[in-house]
Amino acid sequence: MLHHLNLGQINYLNCQPLYHQLQETLNDNSFTLKIGHPAQLNEGLKDGKIDISPSSSILPAASPKGDYFVLPDIAITSLTEVRSVILLSRRPISKLNNCGISLTAHSLTSIFLLKIILFRFQGLDPESITFTTEEFTPNQTREAALIIGDQALELYHKPPTGFKVYDLGRLWHQFTGLPFVYALWIGRKAVLPEKSLAVIELHQCLRKIITELPEKIADLATSTTLKRGQETPITPSQLLTYWRQAISYKLDQRALEGLDLFYQSANDLGLIDKVPKLDFFPSPDK
Repeated sequence: MLHHLNLGQINYLNCQPLYHQLQETLNDNSFTLKIGHPAQLNEGLKDGKIDISPSSSILPAASPKGDYFVLPDIAITSLTEVRSVILLSRRPISKLNNCGISLTAHSLTSIFLLKIILFRFQGLDPESITFTTEEFTPNQTREAALIIGDQALELYHKPPTGFKVYDLGRLWHQFTGLPFVYALWIGRKAVLPEKSLAVIELHQCLRKIITELPEKIADLATSTTLKRGQETPITPSQLLTYWRQAISYKLDQRALEGLDLFYQSANDLGLIDKVPKLDFFPSPDK
């Protein structure tokens, strides 16, 4: 039986297939879900309220003490486009010098990705762009806005008048040819003496879910949109295409190469102090 874990859950559609299966597979007494957006889950890990969670891939780089371990093989990535991490802009992305951009407070990884795209790939001047933290509304005065999650997914399909959609996963892939890793399954090393077996069992369960997901995902798309009703921002067919084409849950060699390039690029821009070395548990060969 799985020992009790405080398990973080990203409250976006990109994680729904995994958690639907987890809740069907695991005993309810095995875990307590802590639901929130990525930045909230980061804080939960930092303050000890969460044992393990899919969390921002940049988090290990922000922890100089090496407080975290990472589950191998599993992540939230995009192979090409992502659809749920976008920049809405009134101007072409290459013309955003001397402009203002609003940033969501819900994700640090996406902010770093945007800055890498703007300053490394587009060659824009960091000193000329003004960033503010505010969630997007169609009547905002900034020239562009970074949006993530279900709101981004809705706006990807129905952008407001006057705005162009830039898919950050697609832009990353166009410049690098690599997947982008948005979230890793990150846990606190402090829980391992007591809960290492629980973490291993969770890892095994997730691997099984991901292996079996292709045959179940069509039914999941239908049931998810029916259950959420008007709260679902896209149609069942759009959701199914999103899960099949935009989101991957595998942390394979190509994804690791993309992650390393992300860390290197963030370090080159001074966004992080050093490139982190990920501590995998259990080891990838188990």
